[in-house]
Amino acid sequence: MPKGTGRSAKVVTLEQQASVPQEVEASPLFGVAMLKIAMELKKADPRPLDELVTGVLSRMKLPESEFRAFLESNGGLLRTIAAKRGY
Repeated sequence: MPKGTGRSAKVVTLEQQASVPQEVEASPLFGVAMLKIAMELKKADPRPLDELVTGVLSRMKLPESEFRAFLESNGGLLRTIAAKRGY
């Protein structure tokens, strides 16, 4: 392999990991939760939306109050899917 063509690895120190705000760290999981909720909404006989949200968050062990705040600012797609399904 010629010089200069090798891959370089990014090194993240523990200090850098500790400085990541908790809401940023949780947001990828919130995106996964939104996907799971959307998939539940697509089922033939879905449960009420609030029940789905609570169930998914409980199974994923995510804080519901933080997720609902995240959903308020980022939930446009989920609201669109719910509206199409008549929720």
